[in-house]
Amino acid sequence: MITIRRAQFLLTLCLSGKVDFSESFQSSHIGEHQNPGRQSQIPHYTQNIRYTHDSSSRLEAATGSSATSGSSTSETKTTKASVGGKVGNWEEIHNNWVLRPPSSEPPRALLHFLGGALVGAAPHITYRYMLERLADKGFLVVATPYQLSFDHLEICDDVITKFEKLAPSVAQQYGALPVVGVGHSCGALLQVLITSLFPDTPRAANALMSYNNKPVSEAVPFFEEVFAPAFSSLAAPNGTLPSSNEALKMGINLARVATEGELPSDEQLQKLVSFLPPFQTNANIKIPETFRQSLEKAFSPSVDALSDAGLLPVLNQLFVSLEQIPKLVDEVATGARDFSPPPPAVKVAVGKAYRARRTLVLGFKDDGIDESDEIEEILKEATSITRMKRPMVGVDVQRTSLEGGHATPLLAPPLEVAGRAEDILGPDTSQERLLYTQASDTVDSLIEWLEAGNL
Repeated sequence: MITIRRAQFLLTLCLSGKVDFSESFQSSHIGEHQNPGRQSQIPHYTQNIRYTHDSSSRLEAATGSSATSGSSTSETKTTKASVGGKVGNWEEIHNNWVLRPPSSEPPRALLHFLGGALVGAAPHITYRYMLERLADKGFLVVATPYQLSFDHLEICDDVITKFEKLAPSVAQQYGALPVVGVGHSCGALLQVLITSLFPDTPRAANALMSYNNKPVSEAVPFFEEVFAPAFSSLAAPNGTLPSSNEALKMGINLARVATEGELPSDEQLQKLVSFLPPFQTNANIKIPETFRQSLEKAFSPSVDALSDAGLLPVLNQLFVSLEQIPKLVDEVATGARDFSPPPPAVKVAVGKAYRARRTLVLGFKDDGIDESDEIEEILKEATSITRMKRPMVGVDVQRTSLEGGHATPLLAPPLEVAGRAEDILGPDTSQERLLYTQASDTVDSLIEWLEAGNL
């Protein structure tokens, strides 16, 4: 809570025109000492650390003690929901999806990824090809899922909270690593806000794909005319019955539980009955434990088969993504009509407080809602001011434009599938037939930029 209040205070200072932060820079590495004003610190673990890489992915310090032992065990325990969403070699740690490079060598850098609106709730699945290729090149990928909200600072605070719970164990295993923010669409905007208004979060550089900072009225056609009244109606109470939005929330939640191979809890069943007027009752509904276990055992082979086929994790994360919709409905029903901070305030804050030394602005030629040109102009103006004040400090903003549209980074099969197809058909034919040529070019461009920065 202190973090978000501090970000709001910095935003107020930027808008007042009395403060310019262009002369200061964020820490670039995870594992470095952070500003003492930060509520949640990232400990300095770069001394006496032994790098270990084994099949269990244990994090061990020089003493040989596991970083997941003792009191931290409960913190790193994988939840049932995360088991339902696990794919490939991805790990769920403190509500972050982590993919380690296959090499036994230490990672070249940590790429902290944030996806676009709605699809950012399951980034390890929706952006799987791109992120797995980056990991394959020696980068440690941390994809933090988030629930979409009209309050972007709240999202940033939630993302940072999750990331900082993971940071000590990463620093303890690998030592100090440069942190590069990578974001797509709304995720690119969030990376810019984090770099501008959350200065204690480490950032060596940012890669911003399909940056977008449009107001709700432009980002969502017919928002005032159609969506706002419809959402308000969905959230309205229905006499003695729960609202339609509550029913939607319950349906999505039950579907997600099913994808985890479980039956609804007694509490969920009790709530479900409250939606059925003929059966509304205060009676305590409970499934006998022996019967519950028998049913789960009977369904177990089907659940395992769907999981092994890779279908269950995708379905699970689909419903995780859909769980954002009832929240957005409630926000609109309670008066949300634009993002916070609004686009004009974001532009001012970025111009005065953006601190990353290297930035890649990557856009696509057929993207109708892209605002890469605008953010490039703002960042270059900020860079010019910084260079005048600190001529010895290197600051770089690079612009790249590729073939494709707004969804290009999403449009590719998992790396394993693409690899098999390329072995059979060859890279060019495989990319053409499976329609991921542009996604592959996007990853190539990211890797080229990262390597140019000695990462």
